[in-house]
Amino acid sequence: MRRIAATSAAALLAAAALLCGCSGLSAGTSQRYFVLEVAPSQVVAGAAMKREAILLVAPTTASSFYDTQELIFSRSAGQRAYYQFSSWTEPPNRGLAAQLAARLEQGGAFRAVAETTSSVRGSLLLRTHLLEIYHDATSVPGNARVGLAAELSDPAGRMLLARRTFVAAVPVRSHDAAGAVQGFDEALGTILDEVASWAAGAGMAAR
Repeated sequence: MRRIAATSAAALLAAAALLCGCSGLSAGTSQRYFVLEVAPSQVVAGAAMKREAILLVAPTTASSFYDTQELIFSRSAGQRAYYQFSSWTEPPNRGLAAQLAARLEQGGAFRAVAETTSSVRGSLLLRTHLLEIYHDATSVPGNARVGLAAELSDPAGRMLLARRTFVAAVPVRSHDAAGAVQGFDEALGTILDEVASWAAGAGMAAR
């Protein structure tokens, strides 16, 4: 009887462990909050020709599912889920405009770069929209995937000057939320560099 009881207890523990493993990719039961620390710009500022245009950078919007503090993963194509016990300190799109404006200012292609939340008036407007940001865990350890759409316009003339979508996929170092966050930092750093370079080129063509 003791052997049967021990076997039953072991089976119950194994089942509980399996359920915990399926509840989400993150381990443990205490809530963890991650700060999005976008990787620094890898573009070396050169002697670019500076235009007289003043560029305004609008706050980055996000698709409704991604406008959240929850970290997101996918175990199969076409499906998304939120991590348990792992969140952002704020939705990842919130600080991207400031990061992007800093990169554009560093590039030196415009007379000035400012966010639309400032009192500066500009002649060009850059809008960005976070299409997706999730841990693609269909393989181990997976990839951090980010998609960002950008539009450059002339608000005075009500003209769309250029539009482009940027995508990055960075291999993560570990199959968990912490590994995904490191991948997101790198992926967003790469994308913001690309957006800044593209906006500078499009802005020069417009002026």
